[in-house]
Parts: sequence; C-alpha cells; structure tokens
Amino acid sequence: MAVTIDLAILKTHRFGSRESGDTAEVIERPAGGISVVLVDGQGHGAAAKLLSLQLAGRVVSLLNEGVRDGAAARAAHDFLFAMRGGRVSAALDILSVDLASSTVVITRNSEVPMVLRRNGELRLVAESGGRIGLYRHTRPWVLEVGIEPGLAVVLVTDGVVSAGERWGRQLDLLAAAGRALESVPDAEGTARSVLEAALVADRGCPQDDMSVVALRLLPGGAPQPLRQLRLQIPLPE
Repeated sequence: MAVTIDLAILKTHRFGSRESGDTAEVIERPAGGISVVLVDGQGHGAAAKLLSLQLAGRVVSLLNEGVRDGAAARAAHDFLFAMRGGRVSAALDILSVDLASSTVVITRNSEVPMVLRRNGELRLVAESGGRIGLYRHTRPWVLEVGIEPGLAVVLVTDGVVSAGERWGRQLDLLAAAGRALESVPDAEGTARSVLEAALVADRGCPQDDMSVVALRLLPGGAPQPLRQLRLQIPLPE
C-alpha cells in the first residue's frame, strides 16, 4: 500500500544555555528508507553537545555502512562505556522506516517513554534498554511494526516529559501527543504542538533541553516522488 513518510524534528535548549545537549540526525538508508538518530547527552551545554554529536555521528556512520539498528546502538554503548568507564550516560533512540523490510523499526536506549499510534490505538510505550554508557552489558529494546497508513510515532527527550515538574503540573505526554495527532494533519504540526505544550508547562523557560521527533505515515504516494527536507534554525539575538 502506498504511503508518504512525513517526518519532523523540533528542538530547543535549556533556558539560560546557548547550546542544546540533544542531537538529531536524519539519513537515508542504503537499502531504502530513512533513519532518525536522537541522542540526549548527559548534562547541559557544550560538554553534553559534544558527547551527543560524537555518539550520533558514530551511529550514523554505522547505519550508512548497512549495520542493523540494534547493532549500531550496541556499538555506540560499547564506545561510550569504553571511553568513560560507566561514569557518563546518554539516551539514544533510532527511528527507521526500512523499505527493504517494509517495517518501521524503533530502537531505544532511553528512560523516557514514547507515543505510538497504530491501528487507531494510541499508547504510551515505556519499554527501553536503559541509557547507554552505564553498564557493561546494556542492550537496546527494539520494536518492529509493518509500514501502514495512519501509523505515528512521537519520540521526545527528558526535557519534554519533565516539563512543568518544577511547578507541580508535569506534562501529560500521551494527552499532548493525542491532541496533536487529532488536531493537525502532518508531522511538523504534531511536533510543534507537543513542544509548545512542554514550553507552556515550563512557563516559557525550559528547565532542560527539549527535542521532539514526529513520524506519520500518510496514505497515498506519487508516480514521480519529490523528496523534501526543510531546515529552520533561528539564531539568538
């Protein structure tokens, strides 16, 4: 069945910081499809950014070589554990639309839940292999589902799910994602709605770096598909 892959990434940094410790990379898969690598480095600022860039770059390099997502996640963990000896951690999510297997593959090493909509059912998925870098034998948690119209995935970093905690009104991620998926037709609007809900919960001053990745598989294709990638980065004043 023909579908259109609709993907959007929105992110912002912690209030008072000039750099986000979250890194998101998008690549085309060698056998067809796309992958998003989302890394949340421990801490904030420049050190966290350098860590997340290194890990994301390593995963992207392996995926480009045809390494499977789970193996790439394990290699990133092994690298971080060997370099830092279990003293530094990171959250890692890999979200892939794999045309070779006609599946969506979600590979997770994160303590933050994600939202999955499949067959009209919306649910919060908390399963994960845990953050990478802390324990020698850490493995990723992998979910693989068939490509189908209506499928949606929303991945976030911990700054989103903890939004509002400081004021005793923590963001309800499932409700925020559900409203977004019902009220807007595309991935960009979905990601923006979830991120804006997190910003409102934190009263406009994010207490941590925030990233949202939204994937929606829309019905229909095109005889001569035109691929589009749009990037917008407002610079601080």
